[in-house]
Amino acid sequence: MALLALNWRVWLVIALLFLFGLARRLYKQWRQRVAADRGPVPPLPARLRNGKGHTWVVFSTPLCATCGPLADELAAADPDGHVVRVDATRETELSRAYRIRSAPTVLLADSRGRVRERFVGAGAVREHLATLAGRSASG
Repeated sequence: MALLALNWRVWLVIALLFLFGLARRLYKQWRQRVAADRGPVPPLPARLRNGKGHTWVVFSTPLCATCGPLADELAAADPDGHVVRVDATRETELSRAYRIRSAPTVLLADSRGRVRERFVGAGAVREHLATLAGRSASG
């Protein structure tokens, strides 16, 4: 009887490991699809840009813990840029137009409002800022 109970526990552990691996793989694939979304998008509305230089648009949600600090980091790292936070849960039409599926998602637009870059996740933005800092330090 003890051997049968042990086998049941082993099968349970194997099943849980399988489900965990499957969930992890599906999540990774989803993140790759979201990050790779590079389709055409409309220009930024005039109310979001300052017209003088480039604009960073940080799409956030009320529960996003990294969105506020990320917007502050962008403002500190790029004093020439204009940083705007958009609540994706309130600005649903805007979120749909830019295919926002995850917070934070950050768009970088030029002075005319054309979206030049799209970053999904705080890590992607910080990696871009580190690259820019490395270029300015060496140049």
